[in-house]
Amino acid sequence: MSPTTTPSTSEDHSLKASSHEAEAECPQTVVMSSCSSLRLRTRRRCPEFTPVVMAAGCGSQMFELAEHTPKCMIPIGNTPMIWFSIDFLLRHNFEEIFIVVRRGAKDKIDNFLTSQIRKNNVEVLIEYICIDDDTDAGTADSLRKVAPKTKCDLLVISSDLITRVSLHDIATVHRANNAALTALITERYSVPTPDGKKKRNKKDDRDFIGLDPRDDRILFISNEKDLESELVIKRGQLLELPHMRLHTNLVDCHLYLVSRTALDILDAHPDVSMMKCELLPLLVRKQIKQIVNSDTVFDDRIYSIRECEEEDAKPDNYYDILFQSEAVGCYVHHTDQFTLRVNQLHNYTRYNRAVVEHMADVLLPSEGCEVSKKTQIGKCSRLGSGVKVADKCSFKRSFLGDGVGVGAHCKIVDCVIMQDVTIEDNVTLTNCVVCSDAVIKAGASLKDCTVCQGMEVVAGAQFVGETLSTEEASNMMSFSIANSETSSDNDK
Repeated sequence: MSPTTTPSTSEDHSLKASSHEAEAECPQTVVMSSCSSLRLRTRRRCPEFTPVVMAAGCGSQMFELAEHTPKCMIPIGNTPMIWFSIDFLLRHNFEEIFIVVRRGAKDKIDNFLTSQIRKNNVEVLIEYICIDDDTDAGTADSLRKVAPKTKCDLLVISSDLITRVSLHDIATVHRANNAALTALITERYSVPTPDGKKKRNKKDDRDFIGLDPRDDRILFISNEKDLESELVIKRGQLLELPHMRLHTNLVDCHLYLVSRTALDILDAHPDVSMMKCELLPLLVRKQIKQIVNSDTVFDDRIYSIRECEEEDAKPDNYYDILFQSEAVGCYVHHTDQFTLRVNQLHNYTRYNRAVVEHMADVLLPSEGCEVSKKTQIGKCSRLGSGVKVADKCSFKRSFLGDGVGVGAHCKIVDCVIMQDVTIEDNVTLTNCVVCSDAVIKAGASLKDCTVCQGMEVVAGAQFVGETLSTEEASNMMSFSIANSETSSDNDK
């Protein structure tokens, strides 16, 4: 469904983005239909949430795909993944969006979004918050740049999130609990086996999330990769919170509603840089201290945690953080709607198939394909614009990006082929990811391989379970030349 066909309701208007001054580190982009400028200037000035799309990630767990392409522009079902986040916001009638990007990727992202928003004939104002390419700024640092531009709570969404959830369901939880932060969680996406069971891939990262089943309050949260050798929960917390249940099958979706209270706490802790592994645990600890340790409450106020010798008295070096009426509360909304995060390479091909099955109406259309009538294309496959396919090829559960050329007698199964890839005759690819501008020469056979951008696979090559890059190819060529020189010296 196109974003322009989403009907507007009174509830939708309560979720529109806030207006703000036109000052930003990067230029803002205004995209709107020709007759909508008056509505943009006169719309409500006090909406509830301001959306922030986090699109500055480097894709460390998808480095082979993100080495030369911004992670948020990696295609899913031949659609750059950031479009799913933007479409989600447009469906909920937001008219202003902040996007946090790397400075070097800003133009590429802006050109794509401007083109697609105009095609959909919707009005939206986009302001970019640019992060220098050589800095290690975290998501919490980005929030500090956005917070002064609005007086509203923030809706923070990762650009690698793809979901069918209704924002109104999350907002209801946030409002009902007067929460400092509300997070979206879901069960880890997995394809059932033939016997109906779902198995976890051992390569998947696990979140350890402790919840109070009575009200879905977050009592503990940590990611497996952030732990060293053991999971530690304090005895006092277990005694005071005996109802806590620790879940390992739930995933933090990186969609948060963040209140001004939480932003004030963030400002009081300049050392906090990351949202998931630092800010969220900090808020949870403050919430737990309210429940477990009443010694930090004096005169109806909650004080920051500082070491002191006398726990029964208010120490001189404590300072006020918030009134008790603004006490910290962290909650979750558990959704069973289709939701996944595309943040690990080993799930990339499988997630492409899942998105085509569940999000087909969001995928960008293709046009101008030239496919031989003698070629077989499975129903789960998808071809991009300008694709050219020769005679007697077979595609099963595969995705070909824009401008891909495929020679005759090729067999491609469970693969993702990105844009402008050239595949010559008699090539066999199984469960492979081929990045843009790569060339697969005639007769090559690859299985469970990743071909990096610009790589040329020689004719007749056979690889299984390899990552093929131009750097490795240069090393192999140097090694080959060195061996040949050694052989020549030995012959002499």
